[in-house]
Amino acid sequence: MRPFMLACVAAIIMAGVGAAALSQVQEPVSEAFATTAVRL
Repeated sequence: MRPFMLACVAAIIMAGVGAAALSQVQEPVSEAFATTAVRL
């Protein structure tokens, strides 16, 4: 049972780190698609 609980905790930690990393890497849609021909 202990390995299963450690795996669950590890998955939660990795998901949190992944979400934090993606929120830093991604840019808002208003900046990502900002060209002269696009109106948002």
